[in-house]
Amino acid sequence: MAVPVLRLRVLQVALALLASPWFHVSFASGFLFPSIPQQRLAQTPLLVVSTHGRSKSNVCLFATETTTIEDTTDDESLRLLKIAIGAQGSSAAASILLVQINELRQQGSNTDKVAPFLTNLLENGPDARLPFWRRSKRLARFSQRARYASLRRTLDITTPPVSESESTTFTENDTEERRQQRRRRALVALLRSLSDLEDSSSKVPAIVTLERKALSDLKTPSSEELRSRIPEGLETPDYDVIDTLMGQVQIRTYQPYSVCAVSMNANRPANNATDAKVSMPELGGASSFGALAGYLFGKNQQSTAMKMTTPVFTTPTATTTTTTATKEDKQMEFVLPSNYWQNVQEAPQPIPGSGVTLQQMESETRAVLMFGGYASQKVVAAKNEQLKKALTASKQSQWKIVEEGNNKNDMMALAQYNDPFTVPWKRLNEVSVQVVASVANGAPE
Repeated sequence: MAVPVLRLRVLQVALALLASPWFHVSFASGFLFPSIPQQRLAQTPLLVVSTHGRSKSNVCLFATETTTIEDTTDDESLRLLKIAIGAQGSSAAASILLVQINELRQQGSNTDKVAPFLTNLLENGPDARLPFWRRSKRLARFSQRARYASLRRTLDITTPPVSESESTTFTENDTEERRQQRRRRALVALLRSLSDLEDSSSKVPAIVTLERKALSDLKTPSSEELRSRIPEGLETPDYDVIDTLMGQVQIRTYQPYSVCAVSMNANRPANNATDAKVSMPELGGASSFGALAGYLFGKNQQSTAMKMTTPVFTTPTATTTTTTATKEDKQMEFVLPSNYWQNVQEAPQPIPGSGVTLQQMESETRAVLMFGGYASQKVVAAKNEQLKKALTASKQSQWKIVEEGNNKNDMMALAQYNDPFTVPWKRLNEVSVQVVASVANGAPE
């Protein structure tokens, strides 16, 4: 039987990608652009044609030198999406779509080319009008529309809430375009997860497997499960857990480390030469992130590129109260590589005017509450209250919050360990506050 033209076409595109200069994408760049799992592209054939029982390794097709991603059409991209959410073993189709997205992003100075591409996938795929019977998960093995319904449900779980930069009251000014931006971001995150699924001989569609995993992992995870979400290969500050409160709050003693930091309240010029380009400038803290990423990736006085670390801290620096409002000043912090933890002055110096400063963080004790999902303003506020209550639940509590001048209970820090395209059920966040032993209640000094 002749090989279908569609599969030949996709294979041509896939093989052409192998020779492209941007095929290998570092993990660190995932904080700036949606990355593609390197091991998936290195270990798995991009697509394998059905061979009617013959070994998949026996099939080999070659692409012409002139084949490029630009040759693919919207219809072919939709077919790739159908393959990506279909049978197990089709994870490479999601990888090809991610490559297309990266190329479109590189072709333009902003996301103008990416948005229509993703919108087409959404409107003609999971967000298209579907019959009522497609809700049955059992039909997903046999029905493309039922698989789209599974993708829609998983997108609903994955779509981020309103960010801090978009609204201070969570829903104010939440326009349809902003909702669509978040929907497109969720689709990219799901494509990453689909591309990273282990190939198997299971007949369960890939999107159904992912939906089940999302629903399972969104349940209250253990501390061990949350810690497993720290990205592999990235340095993070050292600490020891010396106490646990109510089974959920850890008391940690941190060892010294150092950070590069930038104010989140100061106005930054657009397209600052010292900033790294970010893929989603509409997100809260995007300009601050770009400033720190630019410094870390080599836009410093020594032109020294450093390895990415984790987490990204958002830390209050002061709270100013007036007769009309209370304003909280914040700074964003990247942890520097460990060879600068003992002496931050040895780190590359920021370029004047970049707004980036270097800071030494001394050893301290902090109460930490871990949680998954998106760290929206509303969720973080609730977690801060939960942490405070855990520290003050008992009059015999051995730990008390350190007071900063006239500000009590206000110096809560947020730590985010994963890049913006990580699905919520694989995210680790923490809220923390500095504490000291309550000597009056008999705790050790």
